[in-house]
Amino acid sequence: MKGFGVRLLDGRQPASAFLQIAAEALGRYKLRTLLSTLGIVLGVAAVIAMMSVNEGARRDALDQLDAIGLDNLVARSRGSAVVGAPARPLSAGDAQRVAPLVPLTRTTSPLLERYLRLAHDDRSAMARVLGVSPTYATILRLSIERGRFLGAVDELSAGRVCVLGALLARRLFGYRNPVGERIRIGTAVFAVIGVLSNHGPDRSTPTAIAWRDISTAAIVPLPALSGRTVAAAPDQPVDEIWLQVRDAGRVGELAPIFDRALHRMHRAGVNFELVVPRELLAERLRTQRTFAIVIGSVAALAVLVGGIGIMNVMLMSVVERTHEIGIRRAAGATRRDIMLQFLVESLLMTLGGGVAGILLGSGVSFAITAYAGWTTRVSPGAVVLAFVVSFLAGLIFGIYPAVKAAALEPVDAVRYE
Repeated sequence: MKGFGVRLLDGRQPASAFLQIAAEALGRYKLRTLLSTLGIVLGVAAVIAMMSVNEGARRDALDQLDAIGLDNLVARSRGSAVVGAPARPLSAGDAQRVAPLVPLTRTTSPLLERYLRLAHDDRSAMARVLGVSPTYATILRLSIERGRFLGAVDELSAGRVCVLGALLARRLFGYRNPVGERIRIGTAVFAVIGVLSNHGPDRSTPTAIAWRDISTAAIVPLPALSGRTVAAAPDQPVDEIWLQVRDAGRVGELAPIFDRALHRMHRAGVNFELVVPRELLAERLRTQRTFAIVIGSVAALAVLVGGIGIMNVMLMSVVERTHEIGIRRAAGATRRDIMLQFLVESLLMTLGGGVAGILLGSGVSFAITAYAGWTTRVSPGAVVLAFVVSFLAGLIFGIYPAVKAAALEPVDAVRYE
């Protein structure tokens, strides 16, 4: 009967008394209490882990999309033959010819990609070498940490100069300043004129959105890689044509215009695919929502099972403590006091399981990052949701046992053995 002798002036019991009685009651059967909260712990842990993976994937997708740009369109050569017509790849001159045909075009750039060995002194690395126009820095919003980016003179003169990604510069030069040094790219010697800033998170594993890691690439003028200037050989093949528009919100309606313009310029047939970063992001987010629904359903089932277990334990507790309830009612406890007592016990179990689940889920998310290499992030929203789920589970599954305990008649309860 501990706690029922303390009452406020209006006849109510203080909240501390309910907590004290609930803690004392749950402490009598520690193992049973622990096992009954296990379902809540696992359910909340699943919610935290699922939301951390989902949030990490969403942020990673946004970072990767930021590397491509919401206001960009990319035409990529496929290389296989077009049925009924000879295959023609995209050409370097397409970048200049397509600009006046697509409304709101800000700038364009062709891109030629090669996978070559880069060497400096005793260090070497295989890396992507990108032949582009100077406008490529504007399209991808590249920033320079040291030196400068490619200029118009470099493109016109087919100068053998290069700009290194931050990670590639680190591999070849360590912590030295590479600007002004010479490196071998394939069989040719290039002068390093700049180093890019480290752009955002590590994208060493490209995905469907960001298929190229700029931080591990070398950027050179297109003529230096192909051996011919665009003015002298506008039909030289390239791998991609990048186009940046002034209004990112109209990329979707400008994409078909860009597609038709490239097809009309190649009447003999051209084989390419058009990449719209905004559509890639939408597809990625749809996949994540499906993943979240599946994992969320499993987590909800675990919480449901845990809640049923807690209700079962509370009903057993009501039966076991019927005599105690009768004595407390006889000592002056009201039906409201009895109901709140058992409801507080239920909430104490679920909220305690929720806290343990948050800690376990956070540990699982960190383990996923450490061992699987996935990006995870435990957001404040996930923690708040976990507390809400724990509270609602305790409230919903604790109401019936609490009402059942409050409905006991004092005389019958005292006589119960």
